Amino acid sequence: MSKWLYFHASAIDSSSVTSHDTGTNIDFGAFPTDSLTAVMAEEDMVYLYFNNATRFQGSIGSATEVMEQTYVRLTTAEGKEHTVVDNLLGVITKGQTTVIKFDAVTPSWPIENVTAIQIRRHLTTHTIASD
Repeated sequence: MSKWLYFHASAIDSSSVTSHDTGTNIDFGAFPTDSLTAVMAEEDMVYLYFNNATRFQGSIGSATEVMEQTYVRLTTAEGKEHTVVDNLLGVITKGQTTVIKFDAVTPSWPIENVTAIQIRRHLTTHTIASD
């Protein structure tokens, strides 16, 4: 079995959804580590991007291309973005556990310097037109 990244951002309840552009009310997501395609950072945040984690695989129509992106944003302690990336990649590649759990509800983090998480899945459409 492959390793999984498990993200529990808030209580799963009647307001929970599985897709929202701003990440609002996406309370839970779990992804196999082999679907992690990129790790990016900006001040106080680390972004984890996932492949094959969308509702739409490929195009759904000849005139419209639908692109959906799934990512998780980890909020980090001030100036600790690089440390979070190093430690996360270490847990993924060298750790023995099969579930790497980020739980903002309890809170419980598998690495230090993570202070919050947000799960995002957002949809973009492109209309294809000819002259």
